[in-house]
Amino acid sequence: MDKSTIFGLLSALVVVFMAIATQGSLWVFLSLSSFLIVIGGVFSVTIVNFSYTEVIKTFESVYENLRNSKVDLRTDIELINMFARKARRDGMLALEDDLHKIDDSFLRNGLLSVMDGLKKETLLNILNDQLENAERVMERGIRVLGSMADYSPAFGMMGTVIGLVLMLQNIEDPESLGHGLAIALLTTLYGTLLANIFFLPLSGKLDTMSEKHLTRKRMFKSAIVSIIEEENPRIMEDKMLIYLVPAERAAYLAYYDKETFDKAREERLYENWDQYQNKSWQHLVENMAIG
Repeated sequence: MDKSTIFGLLSALVVVFMAIATQGSLWVFLSLSSFLIVIGGVFSVTIVNFSYTEVIKTFESVYENLRNSKVDLRTDIELINMFARKARRDGMLALEDDLHKIDDSFLRNGLLSVMDGLKKETLLNILNDQLENAERVMERGIRVLGSMADYSPAFGMMGTVIGLVLMLQNIEDPESLGHGLAIALLTTLYGTLLANIFFLPLSGKLDTMSEKHLTRKRMFKSAIVSIIEEENPRIMEDKMLIYLVPAERAAYLAYYDKETFDKAREERLYENWDQYQNKSWQHLVENMAIG
């Protein structure tokens, strides 16, 4: 799970709660009716704008992106290079058992299609369709969270108006006015908190992480095409390096400027590669050095 996201969300909540606690009681700021108006209203109108399935898939997408936030494209390059070299020596069929262990379905299915002898044009159409679908899903998720952020303050204000109307019905009781006004304003607070601590930040995070995972899929597509065209693994590696950010590309190239091809390292990597997928490249390099 992405630690920065969890830390950021918790920090924002802690700051708000500490500010409240230093001036009064937290219990004063708890209102089930206010919470139900905001959260219930937001989810209700969101499934009108989109659909129940799209809303659920959005939160599933957020979870999956955060869970896989540590993917390192340099690790992917190492593993794909290893597969490409083995396929070049022994043929794609030698990789059959390994390919089923690949976590990423886009890469796994693409390489299995190469092994099955699918024509390049057909495979490219499939990969392009999958990429477009992944983009649509992620863009829809960003729109869903953005809409929820827009609706939250509106329902907060709506709850406040409802609370004020109910409060004014008891205006003949001055002692109840202060308490009633406090309850009415809580819905505005809840709406603002939900929009600015949860929905807007998660929308931005999904946007950032989506671009990262789409870049990963584009790199996988480039590698799959190179393999089906039987290009030299070195050429394939150069094509994949384009997708790295400059700092990561420089670190990768600097490492291999010092290291020559080591057959023993290659064998160790092949024996344990499934332990390194979705891990940092630094973790892989350190373990290979120890091995």
